[in-house]
Amino acid sequence: LGWRWLLVISAAPLLLVFVAIQFIPESPRFYLISGQMEKATEVLEEVAQQNGCHLPEGQIKPLDDMIKPSPLEVMKIILFNPSWQRLTMCLWTLWFANGFCYYGLVLMTTMLTYHDKGNVCDNNEIFTNSDYTAVFIATAAELPGLALSFSIVDRIGRKLSQALLFGGTAVFIIVLMPLDGQTQADVAVLFFARMLITGSFTITYLYTPEVYPTDIRGTAFGYANAFARIGGMLCPFAAQDLFLGVGAWAAELLLAVMAVAATVASLYLPIETSGREMQDNLNEGSMVMKKMKSGALLNVNSEPLNPNSNAIYEEAEEGKGSQNVIGDNENALQLDSDGLAVEQNLH
Repeated sequence: LGWRWLLVISAAPLLLVFVAIQFIPESPRFYLISGQMEKATEVLEEVAQQNGCHLPEGQIKPLDDMIKPSPLEVMKIILFNPSWQRLTMCLWTLWFANGFCYYGLVLMTTMLTYHDKGNVCDNNEIFTNSDYTAVFIATAAELPGLALSFSIVDRIGRKLSQALLFGGTAVFIIVLMPLDGQTQADVAVLFFARMLITGSFTITYLYTPEVYPTDIRGTAFGYANAFARIGGMLCPFAAQDLFLGVGAWAAELLLAVMAVAATVASLYLPIETSGREMQDNLNEGSMVMKKMKSGALLNVNSEPLNPNSNAIYEEAEEGKGSQNVIGDNENALQLDSDGLAVEQNLH
């Protein structure tokens, strides 16, 4: 059929998005910000029903005083504020290394076959069925990579999971260096390398929105994700130009160095998000980060919200007023906005 039909067939599953989007509920926080309290309540009630819970009595408090930082303000906060600086530098390193190593290994998969056959274009060579089978096997590694990440991320935590997966990627890339065109061995090693880098990419996608508070989450996530795109744009210079100009070992060494740097960055992340409640506003998030910096918190695995708490609800009865507090203990945190408190509890 040719490469054009291959692109069409590959893109066809994207049409499922138009079907699936109809069944995805809108964010209750969006409804709160836009003042659509009834719709926000409907979404929360549906989530509660699906999880066998009941919403606390009362009404949702509007977020009248919420101020959303601009993209430039978010950049200044996460890059220059001491509370967020270390986290941001580590995350940007992880995202860059994910993009660089992932796409580098994708290109390396075909480059090794290309190298074994000589210049395919000049020699008018055509890849054989065994060549395509080798590429398919290496590419299929992404499925067990996803399964591996799902199986370890909640057992050993986000930080250690990323460190192990990046470290394993570096090991297999180093093992690839002395093979020198041994096709079957190349495919086997590339299979495990791509499996591990796929797993690390998945967990970084999970960790980043968990660690930033809601009011800067989307923008901060976007900045971090951009570094994966930068890594993806630069990786051809390693996986192709450096490969052809210097040798396969040089390209593989550079990829291994990036994977090792990401391993260190994973261990240096200031906070573990596994089992920890997500922060809803910048003040709360900064409080947690400062405690981590001072050593007051080691794992920051906070207790789940009490489903009977009035976290984001105003009491309906007169005289009781309202409390802008998460939890009902002496150490409850005062919040500026509590849009996701009940939603997180119900998930």
